[in-house]
Amino acid sequence: MAKYKYIQLILMCFIFSKMNGQCLTDFYYQKAIEKNPRIEQQATQFYQSIQHFSNTQRATKIIIPVVFHVIHTNGVENISKAQIEDAIRLLNLAFSNNHPNKGNIRAPFKSIASNCEIEFRLAKIDPNGQCTDGINRIYSPLHLSATDEVKNIAGARWDNSKYLNIWTASFIDHQTPGGQGVAGYSYLPYSIQGSNDPIDGVVILHNCIGTIGTGRADLLGGTLTHEVGHYLGLIHTFNGGCFGSDYCDDTPPVANEFTNGGCPSNGNSCSSDNPDLIDQWENYMDYSSGACQSMFSNDQRDIMRSTLANFSFRANMVSLNNLKATGVELDNQSPIAFFTSNIRTACVGEAVTYYNNACRAITTSVLWDFEGANLNSANKDTVTVNYSKPGKYKVSLNVSNIYGSDLLTAPAYIEIRDRVAQLKPALLQGFEALDWLNTSGWEIWEQGDDAFKVDPTVAYSGSKCLIAPINNMAYKSQLYELVSPPIDLRPLKGLSPKISLMAAYIRQSISSTEKLRLYMSRGCGDVWELLFQKGANSLSYNSSAYQSNFKPKNKSEWQLLSHNLSVYENDSNVRFKIQVESGGTNSVYIDDINISNYYSGIIETEYAFQVQIFPNPANQFLSINYQNESGTTEVWLENMLGQKIVQVIEEQSKCGAIAIDFKQNGTALNGLYILKIRANNQVISKKLIFAN
Repeated sequence: MAKYKYIQLILMCFIFSKMNGQCLTDFYYQKAIEKNPRIEQQATQFYQSIQHFSNTQRATKIIIPVVFHVIHTNGVENISKAQIEDAIRLLNLAFSNNHPNKGNIRAPFKSIASNCEIEFRLAKIDPNGQCTDGINRIYSPLHLSATDEVKNIAGARWDNSKYLNIWTASFIDHQTPGGQGVAGYSYLPYSIQGSNDPIDGVVILHNCIGTIGTGRADLLGGTLTHEVGHYLGLIHTFNGGCFGSDYCDDTPPVANEFTNGGCPSNGNSCSSDNPDLIDQWENYMDYSSGACQSMFSNDQRDIMRSTLANFSFRANMVSLNNLKATGVELDNQSPIAFFTSNIRTACVGEAVTYYNNACRAITTSVLWDFEGANLNSANKDTVTVNYSKPGKYKVSLNVSNIYGSDLLTAPAYIEIRDRVAQLKPALLQGFEALDWLNTSGWEIWEQGDDAFKVDPTVAYSGSKCLIAPINNMAYKSQLYELVSPPIDLRPLKGLSPKISLMAAYIRQSISSTEKLRLYMSRGCGDVWELLFQKGANSLSYNSSAYQSNFKPKNKSEWQLLSHNLSVYENDSNVRFKIQVESGGTNSVYIDDINISNYYSGIIETEYAFQVQIFPNPANQFLSINYQNESGTTEVWLENMLGQKIVQVIEEQSKCGAIAIDFKQNGTALNGLYILKIRANNQVISKKLIFAN
């Protein structure tokens, strides 16, 4: 493929090409060469060995099994099955020369637009031989700063000689010169060291997957098509500029990365080619707009098919034996039952869609059974039902063909919740009650040592708090999560509702990376919206100090964290999640969570006179002692909405030492209240906990 005679210049331009701001493939290729200079020679040998066949020669279709590893923390980045299936649809249209933009290919390139005869199918069998829908959901905050590390999360990488691995994320962390707005990257095949190489595959933003859900409709799937092109051996068409090469005679040279961003109708940035053709911005390997891209060329087809034939780990992936092992080619045997659903939690009356994902063989009969649903059974691959009562319900699927049948039953598979939460604000949690976790509706996710625990030796108020027990032995990126019960915010309408909490933490060193995040979920589902994140520096009560084995000793080592909820004050069903991510250094302490129109810890004021309250927390009886030097005095009790609920003593003229023994007298008090005392021409407030 002697498109240009300056082979050495081509390679140098490729190695040192400017970071483009969209695709990191060139950058990672450079890094690979730095580690193993032989890769450069392997690349040259590969491209010089490409065999070509004419567009009229019919090739055998090649099938590639695909798995999507969706890295998420239950936010919008946890993209739907439908969105992923849309991405597969667009990939197959692109690689079969049937893209929706095909009609826009200009005359000079219509004859070389190629049907690559490559098809992508979601895997149906996982590495353990179990049925799958080809979507592997991985709960990890690394979706916020994706690098090759996402490939090393436990369970987040399948054998690269059997599957095309695609990792989706919210943000790609790129510490590279000029790397802005990176959408994805892939390693070129000659950078891969064979089977089970942990770097092989595509990392891409979730909004570049398909055109529905979070997918950008304007891209028309072009970003994923572009990255899969790299995975199959293609280089950018602008590689090396006008005197570089992508090893394809039928793709005219392009001056630089963003020359064709606007898809100029007759743009011709280089005259070094013969014949001198206009730029081929239709090509998926350019950086033109996704609305313009619509073709691979014949030479690009030959490179990709040669990649699948000449690299052993790619050849094994597309072999018939592997296609059967991954379930994308079916066999003559009985099927194995397996199903998924679009959601696992729903409101009463909300539609829930179930999918038959049986594997290994074609199913000729499909029979569902839905406990508690409006449809008890159905004989369809995809079924939509709803539920009229809250609860957790069983789902069963029976599949069969002429070779046999299989039944899968999942108890408590779906959770149905009330549309309107039963709890009303204020919702307060100070972790004082012995059985708070069993009676309050709060949940600690995860169990064992790697989970939130109550610490009875320290608190901002009261005697207890919650601790994420992190130390130098803790696993980095371990998540500690506390989830609130559902709450109806509407009683706080117009009162500036907020969620607040007290947190105590200090960095162990400048390299500490603990984080605290606050999420909110609206409605009955488990889609979590990030409200705020505090990194180690901003979470630390003293950003200029460091300490090992931190444990707060006084209130000055706690800080208030809060978020205004006014925009959600009409929501009748919300939940909150407090998430601490370990950096392997110091523990994070949490106390006095408050969902109301008051802030945690701010209710107590600096006193101009001494007040003694005993005990606090209180049960039925409470002793109050203070000094009134002049004027009248009055004592009353308010709830967290500022409503007076008990008049402890009426307004009276009394000076000197005042002692009050308060008894509830049949009033049911439990939780956090504000004791108000008017004396010495001022009103002071004291936080008070009743724990009956």
